[in-house]
Amino acid sequence: MTARLAARTPEMYRYQFQNQLDVLPWLKQSEDAAIPLFDANDWIYQTWAYDRHDVGTTPGMNGDYAAALRKIKAKTLIMIGQKDLLNPEWEPLEASRYIRDVRVVTISPQTVTGHASAGGIFPADVDALNADITSFLDLVTQRGAKLR
Repeated sequence: MTARLAARTPEMYRYQFQNQLDVLPWLKQSEDAAIPLFDANDWIYQTWAYDRHDVGTTPGMNGDYAAALRKIKAKTLIMIGQKDLLNPEWEPLEASRYIRDVRVVTISPQTVTGHASAGGIFPADVDALNADITSFLDLVTQRGAKLR
């Protein structure tokens, strides 16, 4: 249940539930559906992996996060969800400072769907994802040309 709460911005709740108390039955229904599928160990291991991931530990980088990001040679697309409570906007923006060939895009900037913006819940987000990813892939593949 924590993931359901953490992944949603207050703006999402206001958009989805005109009456604030209408969220309570939805939360209960979500909890009842999730509990049989939920494995606390999975959540723990995901959290550990997330917290411990550091590109600076790449062999030869000696813990230097910026140096590791500077070594990226591939064209890179970073997509940011506004008000993402699990992946704060400043983190990918900071990383993008060190990647030489990077495109940074805000997912569906006219909405504030936070972490859920990449989840396909809202049609506007899906449309934005499809358009931005297609545009990036067209650039990378030179509009479908075979790469060497």
